[in-house]
Order: sequence, then structure tokens, then C-alpha cells
Amino acid sequence: MIQPLNPAFFGKVVPLAGERKPPSASRVTRLVWPEYERLADGRYLVERWMENRCCNRVQAGARTVYVCNDYGFLVPVEDWGRAWY
Repeated sequence: MIQPLNPAFFGKVVPLAGERKPPSASRVTRLVWPEYERLADGRYLVERWMENRCCNRVQAGARTVYVCNDYGFLVPVEDWGRAWY
């Protein structure tokens, strides 16, 4: 049977052709950023986006409509669709 390449030379086990590399132990999560859009009636539409592995923008959360309260904070009033992830 063929063995993976020598880890002493590469510093780690190298998978053979056709084998998948082992899953990464990294717990890095993908960055999600909000995008605010002012609607014609004075409300704000907030969409959450992230980049997938191919660096394409994909929607990562529900589209939520907010209004400003008396203290200047955004308060959610409507939810337009379910979260994708």
C-alpha cells in the first residue's frame, strides 16, 4: 500500500492524489457586514452580507426594516424573509 509522503520532509502529512486534505482546526468565522438603505418612507432596510469561498457576496441574514425611535435608536418593525445561514 502507498503511504502518504514523509512528514519529516514536508513538516506535515501530505495527502496522496485524489485524497481530500484533513479539515482545518481553525475556528475562523466569515465576516458578516450589514448594509443600510434608507427607504422612501423614512424607514431603514438592513441586509446582512458575507463573502463565500469564491469571494462572491451572498446574503447571510434576513432583510429587516427598522425605524428610529425618540432616542435615535433603530427598532425592528418588519422582517422581510428568513435568514439564509
